[in-house]
Amino acid sequence: MRKLVCLTSRTMLDELSQEKQFVNTRYVKPLTERGMNTMMLTLDNPSPEEMFNLCDAFVVTGGVDSDPMTYKDVNTGLSKDIHPSLDLLDSLVIKYAKTTKKPLLGICRGLQSINVFLGGTLYQDLAQLGLKHSNIPGNHKINTVENDVIKFESEIAVNSYHHQGIKKLATGLKVIGKQTDGIIEAVVHESLPIIAVQWHPEMRPSSPESKIIFDTFATMVKGINKPFNK
Repeated sequence: MRKLVCLTSRTMLDELSQEKQFVNTRYVKPLTERGMNTMMLTLDNPSPEEMFNLCDAFVVTGGVDSDPMTYKDVNTGLSKDIHPSLDLLDSLVIKYAKTTKKPLLGICRGLQSINVFLGGTLYQDLAQLGLKHSNIPGNHKINTVENDVIKFESEIAVNSYHHQGIKKLATGLKVIGKQTDGIIEAVVHESLPIIAVQWHPEMRPSSPESKIIFDTFATMVKGINKPFNK
C-alpha cells in the first residue's frame, strides 16, 4: 500500500481578495514519483489530530515569516506578512510528528518552523547582519557535515530564497549543513526521523542534492531508514 504524506497548506488571496489555501504542486511531484500519495493539511477540520492520524509522514512547506511571538521575540517590523493560522498549523503538525515519531521533512520556512516549535529561535532579517540569502537561484555554497542520515557531498551549491534563519538551534537538532557565512542551512534530529533544509529542493528536483533529500525522506516514510529503525 502506498504511504500517505501530508503537506501543510499555505494561503493566498485570489482575484476577489478571498483567501485560498493551496500546496504548490512542485512539492507533490517528487513524492508521487517515489511511490507515495499526498494530501493537503488545513485547519478547517475541527479535529486536526483525526486528520493527522491518516498520515504516514509530513512535509512542512515553505512560506511567509513566522510571528516572532512564537519564539518569544518582538516584531520590530522585520518580520513580514505574518499569518497566525500558518504558525498554528505548523506547530500542530510538528508537535504531532514529534510525539508519534512519524517522518517529517521541513523546507525553507519548514526548517524554521521545526526549529522554533522544538524550542529554537530565528534571526528576523539576515540583511541586518550584512548577509544576503534571498533570490539566489543556484550557486549558494553549503558546507556539509558527515552524518548517518543523509549523504551529501562535502560542498554543495543550492538555491536560496529566505531572509530569516536559525539563531538558536533547538535541542535535539543537529547541524549537517552551513553556508560559508555560518548560517545553518540543513539539520536532522538526533533521534527522530526529521530532516529540514533552508533551500527549496522542489524547485530543482533533478539536482543531485534534491534527489538525495527526497530519496532519503522516501526511505524514512517506507520504514527502511536504518538510523531510525534500530
